[in-house]
Amino acid sequence: MNAYYRALKTVAAVTALAACVICSSYGAAPPSRGSKTALPGEPGGPPVKLLRLSALVDGSGVFVFTRDEVRYKHKSWGRPDKVTFNGNHWNHLDRTPDGWRYWAAEVDLTRARIVERQGRDTIALEHTADGFDLYFCDAPNGPAQYSVTIAIPRR
Repeated sequence: MNAYYRALKTVAAVTALAACVICSSYGAAPPSRGSKTALPGEPGGPPVKLLRLSALVDGSGVFVFTRDEVRYKHKSWGRPDKVTFNGNHWNHLDRTPDGWRYWAAEVDLTRARIVERQGRDTIALEHTADGFDLYFCDAPNGPAQYSVTIAIPRR
């Protein structure tokens, strides 16, 4: 076996190992080829709730999530516009969305994970003692659409 094929085999082994490590950190086995992964709420699906947040962002800020409230802290440039929270318009970012306390009581916010993100710059999640902070940063000129889906384990 020449050096090229040995290197290729090593890369494949490392990739497989990385997939196992990543999946085990989420408590799931890697899906096999052709297998269908059950979605949250489906029989056999993971015991998580999905939170979806989208906005037109032109600057930076942080959404602070705790069991009692969700609030937005503005950092720079324009404030987010056309914000949706789980599919509902959220026009007053200084007020916690309706139903949040009921929704948050069922989940462990300190174990939230981003499962999907879209945007031209940064979306990041940082765990806190009471929940998590979700950062949006749009440095390029002009606004852009951002969306994020967060999986939060049930209690």
